[in-house]
Amino acid sequence: MKQYSTRLAAIHWLTLLLFIAAFYLGHELDETEAAASKMALYPYHFIIGDLVLILTLIRTYFLRKDSKPAPIAGGSAIANKVAVGIHHLLYVLLIALPVSGMVMINTTGVVTALQAHDASKLPDLEKFAIHEVHAAIVAIIMLTIALHVVAALYHQFVLKDNLIRRMAMKRYED
Repeated sequence: MKQYSTRLAAIHWLTLLLFIAAFYLGHELDETEAAASKMALYPYHFIIGDLVLILTLIRTYFLRKDSKPAPIAGGSAIANKVAVGIHHLLYVLLIALPVSGMVMINTTGVVTALQAHDASKLPDLEKFAIHEVHAAIVAIIMLTIALHVVAALYHQFVLKDNLIRRMAMKRYED
């Protein structure tokens, strides 16, 4: 097998789009001072984060069921191990990030404020350690995604081994 299954490719790209949306909303939540704006943004950020978690869990299930392509032929054993490590780290982070968000909203009073529809009850998340944990996971995942993208582009355009085809929705015969 030279490609991931169509469903795994679809989950990969959908997860990326949802992650970008969640990141944007999280950034807006951190930057805005207006409590009413935060009240409006939080539910979307939560739902999208939950979808990222669900898709990641579904993807791990289908990785076992559908299998995955063999490592790139001619690649070094060390590079292949690093690639596997980066992929595993991405899965761990894509689970840890929404879980840390769930812990944060349930232990800081955010849920209480949302349920009361009272923006004045929104806590200052900067005062809670879990906010720092969540932010640290975001920083680590951004770095990990950057490494993943740089490696994929290196394979595609420097090594010219068509690595990106492995995650394409279109099926290739080669």
